[in-house]
Amino acid sequence: MSHTYKPIDCALHDCFEIACLYHYQVTLKLRDQSIIEGECITTETHPDKSEWLVCKTQYQYLKIRLDQIRKMYSKSANAIFGEVNL
Repeated sequence: MSHTYKPIDCALHDCFEIACLYHYQVTLKLRDQSIIEGECITTETHPDKSEWLVCKTQYQYLKIRLDQIRKMYSKSANAIFGEVNL
């Protein structure tokens, strides 16, 4: 993972906020090619200004830095979006 955080576009950040507000079930494809499936819980901003998505997977809560997410697919019915490309 790159150590320097690169902020994402505000419109894309809004998609993460919506996913958390409605607790969307999502599939995340990360820049390192890993895949995470889980429920969006919240976003966090750390003291270094990096932004993170908190997801609840089957086994644990994970924090994923937003600039490390390549794609987010919503698996929830009636979701406002289907796929978000970062």
